[in-house]
Amino acid sequence: MKKRTFSLLLFTFIIFPLYSQLSGPSDIRMFLDYARFRYDKNETYVEIYYLLYNLKPDTLNRAKDVWLDFELSEAGKDSILAKTNLMKFTFEGRQAANNPSSNVKGNLFKITLPIGKKYEFTMTRWNENRTVRLDSLKQVFSTPSFETEKIALSDLELCSNIVTGSTNTKGPFYKNTLEVFPNPMRMYGPETPELHYYIEVYNLKAEDPRGNVNIEVAIADKAGHILERKNYTRSRNYESLVEFDAFNVANFKSGLYTLNFAVTDSVNDYSIYTRNSFYVMNAAELSSQQETMLLAFSQSEYFGMPEADLNKAFAQVRYIATREEAAIFQSLGDVESKRMFMFKFWYEREQANPGVKDEYYTRIEYADSYYAFSNLPGWQSDRGRIYIVYGKPSVVNRYPSTAQSKPYEIWIYHELEGGVKFLFMDDSGFGDYKLKTTNKRGELHDSDYDHLLLFEQ
Repeated sequence: MKKRTFSLLLFTFIIFPLYSQLSGPSDIRMFLDYARFRYDKNETYVEIYYLLYNLKPDTLNRAKDVWLDFELSEAGKDSILAKTNLMKFTFEGRQAANNPSSNVKGNLFKITLPIGKKYEFTMTRWNENRTVRLDSLKQVFSTPSFETEKIALSDLELCSNIVTGSTNTKGPFYKNTLEVFPNPMRMYGPETPELHYYIEVYNLKAEDPRGNVNIEVAIADKAGHILERKNYTRSRNYESLVEFDAFNVANFKSGLYTLNFAVTDSVNDYSIYTRNSFYVMNAAELSSQQETMLLAFSQSEYFGMPEADLNKAFAQVRYIATREEAAIFQSLGDVESKRMFMFKFWYEREQANPGVKDEYYTRIEYADSYYAFSNLPGWQSDRGRIYIVYGKPSVVNRYPSTAQSKPYEIWIYHELEGGVKFLFMDDSGFGDYKLKTTNKRGELHDSDYDHLLLFEQ
């Protein structure tokens, strides 16, 4: 594969008239996806796709400007590897209503990155004055090595279309004689009935050149039932293969599905598989509310979130989750169910109390900044938990150590239950404050410390 430098390319080719009637908190829907392919023994080739969908063309025929920037960094580190300037994308007004493709804009980034690291790619939308962040999406990915002794697979890229025998060799989506048009939305339905896929298979001759390999491609529903399947064989005459095809999913019911791709080497009794999730939306069978929620999920941070991050996400909201919600999350056995659970957890709360999610995570950030101790994140500390759940206290009284007492703090909430106090004490003397007692109903109470709260105001 020809070496690619970090580049940005415009595409405006995906048409989704199905979603033009949706309403939501934003007039612009943002989608972000990626696929990783073999480059060489030191680097992985990564394609990063994003898409903007204009839900509400201006009825007065005014153009709409959308400002974005993009940032690539190594996960867990402060340094930024690449960052674009603010970029403007203009959507036309009312005249574009009859031309759905003009309501879609997107970009393709191409980059090679060192193998064995973890990266974060962030897409941020700004207001018209470029002073306030309106929205953002983030994808976190690693860069695996495909140089192994066994068969290896690239990511399974979901596409809106694949053109065979293309002569557009200089086009941004050209690879291996094909034009491969990604679908960052990962949504299909009556207006987008063909689920196209693209994948590369490597190291076919590395193990044993004898015989063929068996390939199975299947679509499964959320319960794991196979709905469509293709089986075929491929020769091992070449070191690598490019596999692509399509399924018609127009008649599928609305919901979550998984596309599975497996290669079996019967000679060496070895198999490898990968998969990718997608959604089908048939508006005729959904209420407008269900339709809006399903589309919102596909653009949320939980769509595609790794299981470890989902477990952390629930741990952070456990403070406000009900017992029933905690039991449900603990019972979930697959990552897709956890993704939908976390999305609905906040989606339903946002409907009842807009802005509650942002406020909650703002409190987590504050707790991490001010209440961390040693290797313990601030949100896991006692003070962090109280701050996250109840907010900023009305008064904080701090007391140094004495002959009779360790250092301690008393937090007072005047507006909570007619006046509530929390006592935190630093038993170690190194800043590790623990909750000792409070008069808040449902929280820890220890009468041995009541005298310290008696005259606090």
